[in-house]
Amino acid sequence: SLVGQSAYEKKKILVTKAPNDYVYVSSSLGETKPVNIIVLPILFEGEVKAVIELASVHPFTQNYLNFLDQLMTSIGVVLNMIASSMRTEELLQELKKSNAELEAQAKELEDKAKLLEIKNQEVELASHSVEEKAEQLSLISKYKSEFLANMSHELRTPLNSLLILSKMLSENKENNMSPEQIKFSQTIYSSGCDLLALINEILDLSKVEAGKMPIVPRDVKVPEIVEYLDHSFRPVANHKNLQFNIETDPNIGQWVVNTDVTRVQQILKNLLSNAFKFTEQGKVTLKIAQTNLKGERGLVFAVQDTGIGIPKEKQNLIFEAFQQADGTTNRKYGGTGLGLTISRQIARLLGGSIEVESAPGQGSTFTLLLPMKYTSQEGVIVEKSYESEPVIPKLPKDADFNSKKVLLIDDDMRNIFAITVILERRGMEVIYADNGRTGIDKLKENPDVDMILMDVMMPEMGGIEATQEIRKMEEFKNLPIITLTAKAMKGDREKCLEAGATDYITKPVDTDALLSIMHKWITNAKVQKQIQ
Repeated sequence: SLVGQSAYEKKKILVTKAPNDYVYVSSSLGETKPVNIIVLPILFEGEVKAVIELASVHPFTQNYLNFLDQLMTSIGVVLNMIASSMRTEELLQELKKSNAELEAQAKELEDKAKLLEIKNQEVELASHSVEEKAEQLSLISKYKSEFLANMSHELRTPLNSLLILSKMLSENKENNMSPEQIKFSQTIYSSGCDLLALINEILDLSKVEAGKMPIVPRDVKVPEIVEYLDHSFRPVANHKNLQFNIETDPNIGQWVVNTDVTRVQQILKNLLSNAFKFTEQGKVTLKIAQTNLKGERGLVFAVQDTGIGIPKEKQNLIFEAFQQADGTTNRKYGGTGLGLTISRQIARLLGGSIEVESAPGQGSTFTLLLPMKYTSQEGVIVEKSYESEPVIPKLPKDADFNSKKVLLIDDDMRNIFAITVILERRGMEVIYADNGRTGIDKLKENPDVDMILMDVMMPEMGGIEATQEIRKMEEFKNLPIITLTAKAMKGDREKCLEAGATDYITKPVDTDALLSIMHKWITNAKVQKQIQ
């Protein structure tokens, strides 16, 4: 149509000769045919707002056309203003509606803010309570660590002299003891070693509970684990006249497991030790196979025995600390009930588990399940390697300690007596002091001392402080100082070495290890003097 064409082209269209029946200009008195018809687009900023069509009984002159052009521009502005006003009114209504909604939301938020404030106050109170609890737990943990360190010291100190002297007695180098007396001394030594194992188990349990037992994963061939267990328990089986069978898959030689092999061996040693302990006759069998563990390849170690067995209702109890199946078990077989507790917790650290099947009189089967590849877990300390300790060289048969002068600083007369006996039998001269301050005085009186054996925990002045004071003296800067301490907690060795100690050995002292370390540093000191 003309209207559509005008709107499309945005131009006016003037019709001068319209058809006779096209349109009529009419009024109440009559009608006539128009002479001209004009179609005018109403534009605003190039956009069509409307189109007006006019018919006239007179021709449109140029003045009319100019006037209409100007009029269309004005009408365009007016129409745009009307449209804008209408849009503004719509927006205003929407704004009023939005404001009402916002007011409602604001009121709701205000109510929630009040509730939040109350909650914040509650959280703040709870936070203060948690902080207090955390401080208390931290303090308890500190006291526990100090207690364990002190108990380690207090228990190991008497064990030191007990093990040293009982071992010396059992050796019977003077050949003045009867077989029965030798057996007595061997029993004392064996009991002392059992007590030392108990102390180590308690320290292990405390590490696991505190989350401080590190895991050191590495690749290891499964046959290496089998060989270690066979060497460790074959003599036990022969001694008790029990069969010891190890059943493995023919392809075991190709199996490689990524785990902490030291911890795995610790678990399996506990399981096998229990199997041999509670089996009087029959056999103990170790079965090793692969399995599917949570959708991944896993390894199964099953320790099967023909021992006394465990009732169903007691099978969970045995994994609790210091618990055994019943009181008579402890009296008859000994032990603390810590082995399985530690084993299960270590198995969990390794991403595995321990299961048990047993019946009274029918033996037991303890199964260790492990993933073939260790994956780190939250809260578990993963280290690249265990704390590196120097390998103690073997004591040469021709080691000569004659005329060597040793200063022994220790506050426990039992240890002084036991170690003095060992050293004097090797031809050494021993002088002693009962604390660090007296030890420094004795050192000044005897500057020809070849070596110092230093305890750590002593009254007045401890071993670390005494070592630091000695290292400040120019003439004793290179004097070998070996720390002998019953403190065996993580980090103790580093503290001693940082203070200036030459080497470190824990109590109870292994006499061969002590003599080897002494020989090593006396030899090194002799070489240094020759160089100087």
